[in-house]
Amino acid sequence: MAVRDRRAQQDASDSMVVALGVPRRLSPVQPRTMVEQAAEAIVAAAARGLFLPGDRLVEAEIARDLGISRVPVREALRLLESQSIVVSTPYKGMRLMRVTNAGVAALMRVRLALESLALREALRQPGGAERFAGLEAAAAGYRQAARLGDPALIVLADGDFHAELCRVSGNAPLLALWLSLARQLAVIWGLAQQCRRPDHPEGEHALLIAALDRGDESAALAALEAHVNWHLTIDFEAVIEERRRPPAGL
Repeated sequence: MAVRDRRAQQDASDSMVVALGVPRRLSPVQPRTMVEQAAEAIVAAAARGLFLPGDRLVEAEIARDLGISRVPVREALRLLESQSIVVSTPYKGMRLMRVTNAGVAALMRVRLALESLALREALRQPGGAERFAGLEAAAAGYRQAARLGDPALIVLADGDFHAELCRVSGNAPLLALWLSLARQLAVIWGLAQQCRRPDHPEGEHALLIAALDRGDESAALAALEAHVNWHLTIDFEAVIEERRRPPAGL
C-alpha cells in the first residue's frame, strides 16, 4: 500500500509540474531505436542510389516503405537534418544533402586532418601491434561486405574501419567529431561506388595496417592520404547527373 501511495504521489507531482509549466531539469528519456533504424535505412538507401543528392524525402512514402508510422520517420529526418544529411527548405520539404566537388574536397580535408591525428595518437598508445586487432577485424568486415556487393553494406563497413582508426587513438572527442561526419561520408561513398572496384580499398586498408603494425608513421600517413584523397579524382557532379539519366530505351 505504501508503495502504491508513493507512486500516486509521484504521479500527482508529475501532473502538477506539467500543469504549472514548471521546467524540468532533464527531459524524460524516450526510446529512439526505431528512429535510429529509420535514419540508418534512409542513409542506406542513399548509399544504394535510391535517393540522390537534392532528392525530396517524402515522410509518408518512407514510412510506407519501411512499414512504420510517420512519427519515427519524422524524427529520423529531423535527426538527419541536425547532421547535415537532410536539408529542410520552406515550401520544398526535406531533401537529401547536395553534393558538389568543392564540398567533397572540403569534407575530405577535414576528414584527413581528423584521421591523421587519430593515426599519430594511435601510434603513441602503449602496446604493440595488438593495438590494431580491431582495425584488422574491421578490414575483414570490409572484405566480406565487398564480396556481397551491396553498396550500403560496403559503405557501412568502410565507415566501421575508419571509425575504428579514430577509436584506437584513445581520443574520445576526436572519435565523436568523426562520427558526426560519418553519415555525410556515407552519402559520398555511396556515390563513389560506381567509380571504384571494392577490392581497391582492401589493398589500401592492408597497406595502412601494415605500416601501423611496423610503427612506421610516415608510411601510414602516406597510405592514409592516398586512400582519402582518391575521392578528389571523382567528378561527383557528373556522377549525379549520370545517375539521374533514365536507362537507355525508356
